[in-house]
Amino acid sequence: MPSSFRFLPRFRPKAKTRSGPRLFHLVPIGLLAIAVGGALAAWTGQRTHGRTTGLLSVTQPRVQGWGGGLPGRFKRQARQRPPLIVPPQVLPQPLPPPQAWPELSVVPGHPGFTDITPDHWAWPVLTDLAQRGLISGFPEGDYRPADPMTRAEFAAQLARLFDLPQAPSKTPERGDYPDLSTDHWAYASVQKAVQMGFLTGYPEGVFLPEQTVTRIGVVVALANGLMLKSSRGTGPVLAIYSDRSQVPAWATRQLVAATEAGLVVNYPDPAQLAPNKTATRAEVAAMLHRALVYTGYLQDVPLPYVVGQPVVTP
Repeated sequence: MPSSFRFLPRFRPKAKTRSGPRLFHLVPIGLLAIAVGGALAAWTGQRTHGRTTGLLSVTQPRVQGWGGGLPGRFKRQARQRPPLIVPPQVLPQPLPPPQAWPELSVVPGHPGFTDITPDHWAWPVLTDLAQRGLISGFPEGDYRPADPMTRAEFAAQLARLFDLPQAPSKTPERGDYPDLSTDHWAYASVQKAVQMGFLTGYPEGVFLPEQTVTRIGVVVALANGLMLKSSRGTGPVLAIYSDRSQVPAWATRQLVAATEAGLVVNYPDPAQLAPNKTATRAEVAAMLHRALVYTGYLQDVPLPYVVGQPVVTP
């Protein structure tokens, strides 16, 4: 064959490699796996978050996952309970004194009543109470210290001098009585004195506002209203009184407590109580003054008729 005729290399197409088709098929599989993995991760996060927020309050840090199995769940739930806080018991106070008026003189001065002179046995306490505006006389300018005091007048004095919370009682008295109308001059005072625990009605359901109070009645009322408690037996305390046999049995406990607190004033003999005697206006004022001294509202004044208490000089 002539040399000019050379055989050209025969064109041979390249053989198809297996790498192309393999890569072509793996691309969509990889994308699918990524998508499935992302969806699974999102679903798992939402489920974990939902469980966590369902267990914990907004004020607690979120705990990821349950962990610890069933005991771990109970432990986490126990952490959600707020601590049990028991407030301290509030004890009633007899009368928190806003002030004791130490700047006022307790002996000098004049009560301002036309029928009270310096030689009267109750002059010191009547002067102290009058100077502070805690007692008042009649329009004529007299006080009438020897006159008896009615239950309505006594209630008015108690309501004026004390401002205590309602007495704690399982069955508090209603305070409305058929013999005390709403237009009675002492109606509001009686209501307040009853609510504070100083006074009560009678078993028949009446109050008897115009009935006079006895000396033992004044003692019992003050002991009940101030919630006085006795720390001693009745024998040693009642031995002070020469007429202790006249004390009603229902008033023994209150009398002992009031005596220990220095509330009982006996004139002219400290050893003679005269429990069933009608209390005079001066005697009621003297024992009310002692109650205010006990609660811290007033300073003590010299008075030689206080049972079991020495004379206190200012």
